[in-house]
Amino acid sequence: MDIYHKILELIDQHSSFAISAHVNPDGDSIGSQLALYSFLADLDKHVRIFNTDPVPPNYHFLPFYDKVEQPCTLDSYSPEVLIVLDASTLVRIGGHLSKALMPKQVTINIDHHASADRFGNYNLVESGASSTCEIVYKLIQLSGTKVGYKRAMALYTGIMFDTGCFQYSNSTSQVHHIAANLIDQGIEVDKIYREVYETNPVRRLRLLTKALETVELTPDGKIAWLVVNQKMLNHTGTTLVDADGIINQVRSIDTIEVAIMVVSNTREQSKISMRSKDHVDVGKICAEFGGGGHARAAGCLIDKSCKIALEMVIEVTRKYIAYDD
Repeated sequence: MDIYHKILELIDQHSSFAISAHVNPDGDSIGSQLALYSFLADLDKHVRIFNTDPVPPNYHFLPFYDKVEQPCTLDSYSPEVLIVLDASTLVRIGGHLSKALMPKQVTINIDHHASADRFGNYNLVESGASSTCEIVYKLIQLSGTKVGYKRAMALYTGIMFDTGCFQYSNSTSQVHHIAANLIDQGIEVDKIYREVYETNPVRRLRLLTKALETVELTPDGKIAWLVVNQKMLNHTGTTLVDADGIINQVRSIDTIEVAIMVVSNTREQSKISMRSKDHVDVGKICAEFGGGGHARAAGCLIDKSCKIALEMVIEVTRKYIAYDD
């Protein structure tokens, strides 16, 4: 029995479920959670979603987004099965949730990160998949359940997000076939794009302006970076959620191979996001600092100041670029 059929069997055998995903949720984690929630609910399962962080406003158009709960509502809920989506390690769902939800009878990990440590009792991990939404789509299809309009909205959103609107190299022919099937459910792809990418509050544009003022490049023009610090967030009235996607502006610079965004979480901790174009595997770079992700998009946390963390990452990145040259 393959892992897809095994998970469907586990779903059939149990009645109560909790779904969680990584902190700072994005289109793929949210889309996969909402689609799976709807699938389980239609099977008359008792299911709740718990995330450390709330759903960003630009995803509030998705059906069932209001079903996502914060840890404070967990109370004494004790599901038989925990399903963790789009998280390469259990700690990625947040410390409180990982401790509160882990001691369950069954833990299922569904993910597409190459760095996944397969922490579940059952692990459906496909590093070749474009997104966790692609995997959830295949699971629903295999069950014989109709995807339907609402689930299609969620799944398309996640696939669109993790393929960079079908620009990245993970936009395979299979991904386009899946997207076509989702579109056939009647979803409005123009509305989905607009809601996710073109509903920015003005404060986010002010943060973008300030962040872009910090852009610097190495002398050879192959590495570019920018910084987002607490002073910028305070001045613009923004949060870390508003910084999401800013790195793609740096990635668009014509000469660069690697883009880096450093977010100063605290004086002694920095969040690193990395993107690459063609050759450098930023997932491997971030893995050297305890993080991970994909070849073209990855991240990590470094317990150093912004300046020192940036220097460390640039030094390692130079080695990878030199190797590829």
